[in-house]
This record gives sequence, C-alpha cells and structure tokens, in this order.
Amino acid sequence: MRASKKLDKIQQEIADNKAVEVCAKRHGTIGDLTAMRICYLFRHHPELSVSDIAELVNISVSAASRQLKKLKQAEILQSSKQAQTVYYSIHQNDFTDNLLTELGGKK
Repeated sequence: MRASKKLDKIQQEIADNKAVEVCAKRHGTIGDLTAMRICYLFRHHPELSVSDIAELVNISVSAASRQLKKLKQAEILQSSKQAQTVYYSIHQNDFTDNLLTELGGKK
C-alpha cells in the first residue's frame, strides 16, 4: 500500500505541475526549424525587429510574426515597441539560458 500512495502522489504532482506544461509547450514551439533559427539569432543580437528577423532567416514578415508570437507565448522571447517598430529579445530564464548555451554558447 505504501508504494501505491507514493505513486498516487507522483501522479498528482505530474497532473498539477505547471512547469511540466510550460516545458512541453516550449519544446514543442522550438521544435520547429524556423523557430530554432530565430532563437539562434539572439546569440549574436540582443534585440531585433520583425523585419530584421524575417530578412536574416529568409522568410516573409508575416511568417516571422507568426513564429515570434509563438515564441513570445512560450516565454522564450519578449517584445517592446518603439514608435511603429516592435523589437524582440530573449526572455531571460533558465530555459532560454540553456537553449542559448545548447545553440553554441551565450554571447
């Protein structure tokens, strides 16, 4: 019976663990090659506009915007607006620190 209680506790922890949900969402988002290329850009540039990102990754501005929205929702990127231009940067957390390290080291 003791093992059963332990299993029940673990099942409850997994079911209620927001960190598991966030991690799954982030990995699903960055599993896309274009999203990973966008993340890679931030190793070298602390802040980029949507049009800069689109040009560097060789995709349309609308495709870049869709990817950036997903990355922002997953708390991988953050944005700020200056006049008419939206700029993106890495949202600093353990996940993005590890991601940038895995992509070849933080700059």
